[in-house]
Amino acid sequence: MLPAVLGLLVVLSACSRAVAGSPSAAPAPTAFPSAFPTASAGADSPATTARARAPALDSDVLADECLLDAAQLGALLDRPVRAENAAVRRADGTRSTSCYAGAADGPQEPLAAINVYRVRAGTPAEVVGAAGGRALPGLGEAATLLETAAGPTLQVASPRFLVTLLVQGRSPPDDAWRTAARAALARLPP
Repeated sequence: MLPAVLGLLVVLSACSRAVAGSPSAAPAPTAFPSAFPTASAGADSPATTARARAPALDSDVLADECLLDAAQLGALLDRPVRAENAAVRRADGTRSTSCYAGAADGPQEPLAAINVYRVRAGTPAEVVGAAGGRALPGLGEAATLLETAAGPTLQVASPRFLVTLLVQGRSPPDDAWRTAARAALARLPP
């Protein structure tokens, strides 16, 4: 967890340009928390099975993933924040973007992240439905709240996109999640 927080701090401290370092974006929108097979894991191990069932997603599908502005993210987090689209350049030369919310003042504390994906097989609603979690009816094509190691994560599906909204340090009430989801869906391209 500490490396992820430190990675987010690096990203938040240089949001207007690509920076070197390890990415620390929101967890992949899946119900299978960071389960990766190891050399000793067999073909039927839980990690192998979870990875095989994980959805294939394309990231960085929008130039700006800040589907919520600072005021909207602040309402979700119940505190003033700043929101910035940030790029991280990995050691292998690849680049990843996410929208991050950080404290408006004080320490560069990461508070939330928004990521937008395209689904390679099936539909975004099918991916959300397969993720498990607690359904939030009436939002987009499908929506669910997942408890992840990094914090509560909302997955919401439009006809073309899967949006994840990760919050660290608190669990917003359902009405706040619904308001944020509706605003994010409204900013997606058709």
